[in-house]
Amino acid sequence: MLKLLIADDEKIIRETISELIDWKSLGISLMGTAKDGIEAYNMILDEYPDIVLTDIKMPGLSGLELIQKIYAVNKDTQFIILTGYSDFEYAKKAMQYGVRYYLLKPCNEEQIISSLKDVIHDYYDKLATRRNVQDNLPLLNQFRQNLLINLINDGLTSQNSLSKDSYVPFHKDYSKYLDFYTTLYEVCYFYYLIEENMQNLIDLIEHYRENNSPGISFNYLYVHNTLVLFFPSFGTSYEEMDVFMSKLNFSNQSTGILYQRNSFDNFELALNKIIYHIRLYEQIIYTDGTIVTRISNYQNIIREVQNYTAQIYVDDREESAKAIHSLLSVLQTITDINFLKQLVSSVIVISSSKNISYHALFAAEFLAGVGSSSNCQEITSSLRQLLETLYHKYHSYTAAGTISAKIQTYVQEHLSDPDLSLKWIADNYLYMNVDYVSKKFIKETGETFSKYLTDEKVKKAKELLAEQNPIKIQEIAELVGCGNNPPYFNQIFKKSTGLSPSVYMKKIHGDV
Repeated sequence: MLKLLIADDEKIIRETISELIDWKSLGISLMGTAKDGIEAYNMILDEYPDIVLTDIKMPGLSGLELIQKIYAVNKDTQFIILTGYSDFEYAKKAMQYGVRYYLLKPCNEEQIISSLKDVIHDYYDKLATRRNVQDNLPLLNQFRQNLLINLINDGLTSQNSLSKDSYVPFHKDYSKYLDFYTTLYEVCYFYYLIEENMQNLIDLIEHYRENNSPGISFNYLYVHNTLVLFFPSFGTSYEEMDVFMSKLNFSNQSTGILYQRNSFDNFELALNKIIYHIRLYEQIIYTDGTIVTRISNYQNIIREVQNYTAQIYVDDREESAKAIHSLLSVLQTITDINFLKQLVSSVIVISSSKNISYHALFAAEFLAGVGSSSNCQEITSSLRQLLETLYHKYHSYTAAGTISAKIQTYVQEHLSDPDLSLKWIADNYLYMNVDYVSKKFIKETGETFSKYLTDEKVKKAKELLAEQNPIKIQEIAELVGCGNNPPYFNQIFKKSTGLSPSVYMKKIHGDV
């Protein structure tokens, strides 16, 4: 589900909108409300909502100032502006930051829902475009295929897959690569399909996809005379597609193909349902419409390989080294090269998710080499060299301290950067999921990143103001990353100390 924040200084408006809308029916989770611009800014930096419904005039930071600051660090957040007639010209300035939706006060439930639906549609359009760009990158597309295969293996080896009512929580290791919660998914079944007709059917479906939904990737699994098709849904109607799919058939089928489609609220639910259907079969075929991969469902070996791989990335260096040795010992016994490639793919995907120094692009390049190899010994030898390198990188990195310590060090070195944010640090410095980093920071420090960053700005400013010959307040604002917004610097300083920077400086030097 998409996350939404309401920011308005009028309590009655915050409460009315919060209670008026059936958020769940829109696929939205209301993450909270903010009573002023500064509180909204800090909540956005900590939680990264997808949509912000904000008043144009608020204390602390105005709606426009809030949009400007967030736009500098995260252009994906969508804003809806609440404005009165007298503020409308002022609100138009927000257009340069991509804001397209305005609600004139007073507004009713229907108007709010209409704007939300438009924003949601825009959000998924942009998401589809972004995915389409990535899908056209061959290496990362191959990595995505290996990632999905590994997810399926995870599900097959989980005890939870045996129960129809339980589910496998996939998100822990893969959330930085895949969206498990905010995107709807469609799952289509083609029953009684004989294997010799599988590729022909996929070709027909792919032709339909290219003509009707070129921005969406289709994924296929074939097991025991059933083809399973799954893909992200963007809220459009699939009636026309259902008509097309239900008519697909071949003359050599003794039994006609039976078509069925189910919708799911998110990818995790869809994947669990798929795995429950295929869990009992030893041979499964996966394809994205071009590359075909056979998945061997030998659960004990797969589970053993996954466990040893996870043990490589623990803090105990000795246990980590033992895990590498045990893993390679298992892989050296595999003589089926396709099954070996499947296992190595699992090792690489897990390594990429657990070792923050191992970027997805490097993983994709390695897997491309494995895919073109025809020698089992060559594959295991290459993997040995890679794991030894990752072992040393991982332990040298973890030896440097906790995630929060790394973040704090980075903040100290880049405090003057006006665009400094946890998202930027997570994406470009740690190469980790920002939600995970945020929770880890809170767990390790007991405070949110936004509070820590604000406190560090104020602390540094107080040090500079206390110097014998203090520099200008404007220059101090620049040195603590507020140079492009001096009023914001004054506000956070006064909120922390009870004094404006100029009064504080006079007081500390005995001029008051």
